[in-house]
Amino acid sequence: MALATLVAAAAFGITLVFSHSSFFALIEWKGLDLLFALRGALPASGHIVIVAIDEPSMAEIGQQWPWPRSRHAQLIQKLRQAGARVIGFDLLFTEPSTPDEDQAFARALYDARNVVLVGVVSAINDPAFRHTTRIDPAPMFREAALTGNPSISIDGDGVVRRVREPVLGTPPFAAQVLRRFMENPAATATPQQRPLTQKALSAAGLINYRGPARTFKTVSYYQALDYERMLPPGLFTDKIVLVGWSLQGTPEPQRLTGDVFLTPFSWSAEGLFPGVEIQATIIDNLLEEQFIRELDAGPRGLALLGLALVLSAFFLWISPAAAPFAVILWCSLLLALAEWVFAMADLWLPVFSGIMMVVLTYGGHLLVRTLTAERERRQLLEATNRELESKVAERTQQLSERHRQLEATYRALVNTQAHLIHSEKMASLGMLVAGVAHEINNPLSYVHSNLEFIEDHINHLAGTLAAPDFLSDASGDHPQKIAALAATLQNVRELIASCQEGSQRVKKIVLDLRLFSRADDTGLAPTDLHASLESTLNLLARQYQDRITIHRDYGVLPLIECYPGQIHQVLMNLLQNAMQAIPDCGEVWIHTESAGDEWVRLVIRDNGVGIAQEDLNRIFDPFFTTKPIGAGTGLGLSISYGIVKKHGGNIQVRSKIAEGTALILELPVRLLGTTT
Repeated sequence: MALATLVAAAAFGITLVFSHSSFFALIEWKGLDLLFALRGALPASGHIVIVAIDEPSMAEIGQQWPWPRSRHAQLIQKLRQAGARVIGFDLLFTEPSTPDEDQAFARALYDARNVVLVGVVSAINDPAFRHTTRIDPAPMFREAALTGNPSISIDGDGVVRRVREPVLGTPPFAAQVLRRFMENPAATATPQQRPLTQKALSAAGLINYRGPARTFKTVSYYQALDYERMLPPGLFTDKIVLVGWSLQGTPEPQRLTGDVFLTPFSWSAEGLFPGVEIQATIIDNLLEEQFIRELDAGPRGLALLGLALVLSAFFLWISPAAAPFAVILWCSLLLALAEWVFAMADLWLPVFSGIMMVVLTYGGHLLVRTLTAERERRQLLEATNRELESKVAERTQQLSERHRQLEATYRALVNTQAHLIHSEKMASLGMLVAGVAHEINNPLSYVHSNLEFIEDHINHLAGTLAAPDFLSDASGDHPQKIAALAATLQNVRELIASCQEGSQRVKKIVLDLRLFSRADDTGLAPTDLHASLESTLNLLARQYQDRITIHRDYGVLPLIECYPGQIHQVLMNLLQNAMQAIPDCGEVWIHTESAGDEWVRLVIRDNGVGIAQEDLNRIFDPFFTTKPIGAGTGLGLSISYGIVKKHGGNIQVRSKIAEGTALILELPVRLLGTTT
């Protein structure tokens, strides 16, 4: 509740400050005009008839303005004959005209004794000076008629809304007309009217306009001069008749008279209001005691304060989502209430002050809610940050532990992969053992036999040389012995050369096995792809000899930078798969070429059984094999694919059933940014 009171006090204070500004006063005046427009026109009092100096009268009378004063004297006589109770001229008769005309007008005034003329008194109040201007009728006219000041108060936006207070003790024109109306012996006012009207003589407030121009009964000047023929009987009987300008159709009536003004109905009716009708409205307000009342500062402030408290409590209670609609509803209710009070009690409630109070109160609560939400948001954000920091620290610790586990898993995976690759090598090596053993046994067997022959020849040679009669024999057969020794030495040399050839073959086979079977490479090294192919073919000789014909189509290749042992394993897998794809006899084609300066291409093609199309997309998957169970692990091509990708290369396969398979291997000449 303290919050609601605080917001209400702030809204009330801001409204009071703004209500004393001229701009806000202008807005409130427009609010009063809006109330008049919403209320609409009301029927005017039947006590007043206006005789208009208008365009038809100008045309009918056929005289230029100013008309002769005898014409006005004639009008007074006609109105007197018609029973007019009071005749008020909203015209200035200050300057004398011809004596006859002035005398005729003065005589009519004396005879009627119920005429009121206007005398203008205006004052300009300035902090530095005070200037007063007074324009009265001619003395002869003042003596025959009452005089009143027709001046009215014009607000800052040019609209006439208030009765002007008397200046220098000069009574208002409307009050003088009403005085003559009440004092006329022909008055038929009831006892209840007289005291009320006397009280109203001193009233000054907001003019209660009955409607737009021509709301009061209005006749043209020329019609009043011939009322017996042109007007209904009794129109002027016991009435207040006001004579003045009412130029409705003149494009610029201010060139003839400046007696036209803006009123609250000018905006909706789009027309100026003649001064004589303003005077008629003021007289009507005095007669009916129906001026628009305005709240004094005290009650107005209390009303606004009470409204602020009610609004503040309401906006504190209502949900924020419904508050904007409630603002529209409250503004509509205040406007409807102000219009109802205005129409029923002639009381002007400050419409826009109330609307401003609604907006300010809503804005205050919205601001408080925003600040509260912002504070709660900051508190929640701080709490969330603290919780998040704790969770981040906990999560960081978990991630660190997970990272350590992943590192350990990765190391184990790398070791497993290395063991798997090496196991695949050993599996391939096991398949080579039988053929390699045969290849080694062949040179070793004839090396062993040659060594026995060499031993026999050496023993024979040694025995021959040790014989005492080798050179002293008398038989004289030395040439034959020397020839036999030479033949023996020649046989020994041939046997030794054969042994050397066999040992070289064994050495080469062992070197090829050593290159293939090692578990890891020592690092990148320039490698001759053709030499690797030949080494692999040597190891596979037992599998393809006498069964498969190898066709070599070697191009000119540069040395490639690679891990030799890994590339050797790829070649072994590709050639071994090609040979195993040929069940009986067949052919394998090996083609190499340079693909530009940066790449080399190797194509290994066979005319074996081929691979089905539905299996082509799976041949590089681990453990996938088209061989019978137990005949393959399904890891050869998968490991080869990984090694080629590790080297930045590509491997493709093309195959058709019963036509064979072609494997295309592309490797870069220089390997950059890779790791083992």
